[in-house]
Amino acid sequence: FPTSRKNQRTKETKKQRNKEPKNMAYDPTKHEALGTAELDATSGLPLINLLQQLSPQLNANKEKYIENSKVGDLFFAPTSEILPQPIKFTPTAFRTLYVEWVPKSDGGGIAGMHPLSIVTHPSYEKDRVRQYDEWLGSNELKKTTYILGLMELNGEYVESMIALSSTGQKVSRLLQKSIRAFRYTGEHEKVVPAVFAQSWELSSAYNENKSGEGYYSMKFSNPTALDFDTDEDLLNLCGETAEKADLTLPSSTPVKSLAVVDDTDVPY
Repeated sequence: FPTSRKNQRTKETKKQRNKEPKNMAYDPTKHEALGTAELDATSGLPLINLLQQLSPQLNANKEKYIENSKVGDLFFAPTSEILPQPIKFTPTAFRTLYVEWVPKSDGGGIAGMHPLSIVTHPSYEKDRVRQYDEWLGSNELKKTTYILGLMELNGEYVESMIALSSTGQKVSRLLQKSIRAFRYTGEHEKVVPAVFAQSWELSSAYNENKSGEGYYSMKFSNPTALDFDTDEDLLNLCGETAEKADLTLPSSTPVKSLAVVDDTDVPY
């Protein structure tokens, strides 16, 4: 029967192919990060967050409650661990975006992230409700600087991230100004240092606004230049983290395809 002979030849061909050595393996670098640009930019970020008066981590009735936590504490979002202060933190990369927030009266949450050029969008508006506030249609925009880095925790260097918005923008500007001003001396005086040339002590600091209302902000202090010899491993690890920063830092999303994301861990 012709059909049977055809099936037999097909089976024999498959057997021959299975016996042939596999010389061509799939190269994962060919499609590195393909499709990840459209993933939710805020889920799973290794954020170091600062507890404020209304943080759910302070409310025993909330799912995110952290026992014995208090206002001004720093905690690591992936593990809900309260961090001892000060934290040794070495920044490796920066990215500033506009985060679009749905008003809490409409359910809250993040609607998207946009480049700084969003201020040219027809729906952009400033000073609508308060001085200096920014809006995109019915949603509020918060200029936010994400700082990727390595923190020292329990004797290990852990990849982590800080999000600075609102009053945190002043902290971000001061930190970046200090980083730009740093220079090597001696034989490397003409080498422009990398962002991670120094480590910092990260802690919280109490402040009061013009109305006398208290709040906490993050504080970077006591910068220490990393030594080329004793800190060689840390410097190399920072370099690797910086080179892959585009895969870790949040990225902007197209305005027309925004979906609301419930993410209360990303600070205002």
